[in-house]
Amino acid sequence: MSNPRKLAIQSIQSLAFERKPLTAKLKVITFTVLGLVFTSTLSKAQQTNSPYSFLGVGEPLTEATSINSMMGGLGVASATGLYVNTLNPALLARNRYTMFEMGVSTEKKNMQNFTKRSDTYRGTLGPISLALPVSSRWTMLLGLRPATNVDYQTFTVEKLDLVGADSTTKTYNGSGGLNKAIFSNGFRIKKNVYVGLETAITFGVINRDITTQNWSDGQRYQIKLADRSNYSGVLFKLGGAWRPQISKKYFLNIGGTVDFAQSLNVNTLKQFRTLDASGLTAINADTLSNVKGASITLPATYRFGVSLEKPGQLMVSLDYSTTKWTNFKNVLGDNDNLKNAYTVALGAEYIPDFEAISGYFNHVVYRAGVSYTESPYTLTGNTAAKDYNFSVGASLPLRTISYLNIAFVHGKRGVLGTNGLEEQYNKIVVGFSLGDFSWFRKPKID
Repeated sequence: MSNPRKLAIQSIQSLAFERKPLTAKLKVITFTVLGLVFTSTLSKAQQTNSPYSFLGVGEPLTEATSINSMMGGLGVASATGLYVNTLNPALLARNRYTMFEMGVSTEKKNMQNFTKRSDTYRGTLGPISLALPVSSRWTMLLGLRPATNVDYQTFTVEKLDLVGADSTTKTYNGSGGLNKAIFSNGFRIKKNVYVGLETAITFGVINRDITTQNWSDGQRYQIKLADRSNYSGVLFKLGGAWRPQISKKYFLNIGGTVDFAQSLNVNTLKQFRTLDASGLTAINADTLSNVKGASITLPATYRFGVSLEKPGQLMVSLDYSTTKWTNFKNVLGDNDNLKNAYTVALGAEYIPDFEAISGYFNHVVYRAGVSYTESPYTLTGNTAAKDYNFSVGASLPLRTISYLNIAFVHGKRGVLGTNGLEEQYNKIVVGFSLGDFSWFRKPKID
């Protein structure tokens, strides 16, 4: 009897492929649409709880899946065909079989500034992706993922007199973010050369409110300035990869991507509201402005990666990425004092014996990684907050080429004395990579 996992690794490098029946295609497309609707409904739960999300269009969220998260978030030049690569659309062409992926994460974060300290717990729904091989040279992907997140709440208290208890509080709240509906295509144009294009329909709503409450007034009315912005537009990412064989057992993978700078349309609505003391009932409201047709400019992002691969056993990868946040422009033409950011990540994966017929742990994929990021954020002075993290994880086989992926990430961003804010976080990411040899393939009878 042939080993199905050995067949899987052979299929990674083979070109054999068969047409898929239309009825099977329609079933999975229907399943995907339902999944996207479900994800869209829950996307509002994407929270990072960071004051940094006050800037720009919110804090950028990683495109990494649970598998990428195990290796410091890298993946521009890492692909095996056993999971979906969401970082480089060119490497989709290495997926020889249909793969469906989704995941969730939970994070505990400790934040402190010079006066306060807080602990928060957040749950996040990760990217959802469906990779569909169309031919031996072409694989497409449908997906939905969060792009940015706005989630902050700060307040100040100002005394109205030196001896009395009268005071006024100002509360600053932010919520919302941007999401992307993804359509990607990866092509193998030569034996070891790949190109890909990702098209992302980007949309979302961001609310930023300022509320003032006078505690010297017996009525204690709240005065709120509500600012709601609706964003929409299309973003593009171009990817490429080269996979030369450098010895009998080893391949060198080189990959790169560019997210092009692009404008998003913005419609803004500003209202002045008077609320009761609870803040739940509006006494009156007045529209200050309702502007349509404004725009913002998102900057370009460049990524480059290289990896050394021994198929079915070992891969060591190094990624570098940079985003030109100094080119960001909000609706007023300002860049919110954002700095250019970059990330360097190093990671590895190891499989004890992929071709083994027995022994469950022979087929477990172990991964680890580290990364360093110089963020675009400067709350005090001109020194950007730096992010260090390390990660470990494993992909546990469920059946054939399906896995349960579990990652743990520990990191720290910012230094209290330098940046005015310090964050330490622990994150657990759980995902599923579901694939099968029989999906969309005609059965054969010997």
